Formats: sequence, C-alpha cells, structure tokens
Amino acid sequence: MSSDGHFVSVVVPTLGRGTLDQCRQALERQTRPADEIVLVVDEERRGASWARNEGFRRSRGDLVVFTDDDCVPPPEWLGSLVEAIDSHDAVAAGGSQIEIDPLLAEIRNRQPPPDRTQIDPGGLVGNTANVVYRRDWLSRAVEGDGYLFHRSFPTSGEDWELAGRLRQMGATMVYVPVHVEHLRRASPWNHCKHQFVRGIGIAYLARAARRRGPGFAVQKSRLWGNDKSPPGVKWLHLIWHKAIGPFDIGSFSSPSRFGWFWLGEKFQGAGYFWAQIKFASGLASTDALVGKS
Repeated sequence: MSSDGHFVSVVVPTLGRGTLDQCRQALERQTRPADEIVLVVDEERRGASWARNEGFRRSRGDLVVFTDDDCVPPPEWLGSLVEAIDSHDAVAAGGSQIEIDPLLAEIRNRQPPPDRTQIDPGGLVGNTANVVYRRDWLSRAVEGDGYLFHRSFPTSGEDWELAGRLRQMGATMVYVPVHVEHLRRASPWNHCKHQFVRGIGIAYLARAARRRGPGFAVQKSRLWGNDKSPPGVKWLHLIWHKAIGPFDIGSFSSPSRFGWFWLGEKFQGAGYFWAQIKFASGLASTDALVGKS
C-alpha cells in the first residue's frame, strides 16, 4: 500500500493488440505506481463489458482504475486521479483522451475538454479509457442492479451508463485535466462504422435515461437530462444537426476531413434509428437496465 493509503488496481481489457506493450510500459512509468495491474485477455471475444466486469472481479484495490489497451497514460496519470479522489472526497475521477489520428484529433478538438479540475455535473467523467472509481461504490452498483457494466450495450455507452447510475446514487465525480494518448487509427470508413455502433449505444443510453428518471446524468444531449424543450423542438434540432448538419467546416483542416466527419454523423444517426427499430420490434430490450430483473 502506498503512502496515500490506497491500494490501486488498474484494469486493462485487451484483445492482444500490438498497442498493449505501449500501454503496459506507460503504466510501469507512473510516478504513483499501480499496486496491481489486471490484464483481462478476451480470447473468446465476449466484449469489453465482460472484460471490465471480470477485471473488477479479479482486482483487490479499494480504488479501481480503468483504461484500454490502445491508451498510453502520462507518468502523472495515476497520481493525479488518486489526488483528485482524496482532495474532493469523490467517488470517481477521470479525464479525456488525446487522439493521435489526425481525423479523430480534429473531431475531438471541436469541443476541447476543460483545462482545470472541477466537479463534474455529468458528461466529463465516465470514459473507461481514463477513470478511477471507489470499489465500495462499484460493489453497491452491482448489489443494487445485478451488474456493473451492462453487456447488452454494443461496445459503446456501457461506461457512461455506469457513471449515470453512480451519479444517480449520489456519487461526486471530479474531472481532472490529465489525458491518456489514444493510439487508435481510423480509416474514414472505419470511422463511419464506429459511429454507427456509437449511435446504437446512444439509443441504449437514451432508453436507460428514460427508464431511470431524474438524476441519471450522462453526456449532454437533448435526448435526456433537464432539457424542457417541447418534443417537436428537440427532434427538429436533432434532425437539423444530425441529418442535415453540422456545418462547422472551419473546424477542419481540409474539406475531405470535414466530409468524413459529416458522413460519420449520418452513420451515427442511422445507428440510433436502427436501435429504435429493434426496440420497437422486440428484437432488443433494455428492461434489465433498471434493477434486477
């Protein structure tokens, strides 16, 4: 146990990608070393939710940190997260990512993250590439709902669903401006396919938010939260920005990069509506997202 009084477990789900060595080396260079690193190799491709649940089960720490096998944390990463937990008496702390892929970097920089530590009202802390949780609160989430990361999510959104549940339980979360380097490379078409899956995840989140009710604060969206606009206004706004826009070509270094970003937004919208069709037809359900069922 370190001088800060914590036993810190770092959980890394992996498919055995070549970037894993870079992630492990970065974890070994931490100024506040991890007390254990739990690598969960998903040989049967059961999904990141399964791997993170398994990592939590195997870990021993009172603080459980999550990152991915294609992420490279800076040396001060763990120390900054632990300090934020202690100084704010928080349940969770986390930051964002720095993209090395040019297209992904320009997309992320459209809405750069804050540059100061702050209490997160929702939408900043939850990304499992860069987050720490108190173990006792994760255990409470499992006890109350029967799961930690819900495995029905299509590899997108299950981490934010967990953050929303914990915040609804009264958890204080702290955003910390210490970011992990994300090594994922995205060809234009791979980006579009990823956005389609992300749209499905957003549909699951929206359904969970409606079922959970007030206090389930995830990322900012007109689909949930405190937006009191009439339903018609919400949908016109979404159609304008997703089906027709966005129009911020000035945020990109070239028309082609903007074009792939714009097309990716259409794929995200298509994924969202695809999930809604599956919900309506009974081919997909989020009933288990509310309590033990």
